[in-house]
Amino acid sequence: MAQLIKIALASLLVGFGSVFAQTDPLTGGAFVEFGASHDLLSSDLMGADLYVSPTPVTVARVDELPPEWELVASIGDLVIGSDGVVRGVLADIGGFLGIGARRVMIAMEALTVVERSGGDAVFVVLNATRGQLETAPEYMPYMGEVGVGEPVGRVGSVDAVEGFGRVETAAITVDDLRNAEVYDRHNVRVADIQDVELTNDGQMVAALIDVGGFLGIIGTRTVAIPIEQLVIHRSADLSEVRVYLAISEEELLSLPPRED
Repeated sequence: MAQLIKIALASLLVGFGSVFAQTDPLTGGAFVEFGASHDLLSSDLMGADLYVSPTPVTVARVDELPPEWELVASIGDLVIGSDGVVRGVLADIGGFLGIGARRVMIAMEALTVVERSGGDAVFVVLNATRGQLETAPEYMPYMGEVGVGEPVGRVGSVDAVEGFGRVETAAITVDDLRNAEVYDRHNVRVADIQDVELTNDGQMVAALIDVGGFLGIIGTRTVAIPIEQLVIHRSADLSEVRVYLAISEEELLSLPPRED
């Protein structure tokens, strides 16, 4: 049954695939009237407990948690491909009070979903140890293009320095970003953020960075980095913000200047 649940889970939200395929509802096949016995909803997984087990999981249902299972996190989000298939789950691993935690993506095929007897909840189990999960690479979403240059791919795993932890852009203000130190993909400090570009309704659009020139004054030019392409770390006492980019200093210097 665990295998059946895993198969159903891998097909979760596959209905979105019909949208991408532009299925004609008049020809049939676009709508599903009855659920299958092992279907799962995204709400079944969001917030579900994530366990690690040093031995493979072979049970479909448990009355009590096996002693070798260790609770390590809860599932925070799902990653869904453009074909509508769930690629994996996201979980924040390690850290203390949100500081130093790292977001890790675990592929669906590596997980087993086990039912809890007598209840609606499910357990999600990874055949691994806590140590293996805590040293897994940090998940970085695709960063897209920087300016008008070539795609720069993903930011490598950035280990927060002592006293710092990664934060989401939504938790950062314009004042936080102004004068923040900027580090390149090699973890080398390359500049400071001079200002932040805003939309008419006050939404942050891009970080403005002065690059090149002599003594930071003569011949410098301003480049704009989209806000969504910043990896932001903040100190535990909230006094300092550091920004990491997906490009090297050389690539930063080669970007076209911001047009006023």
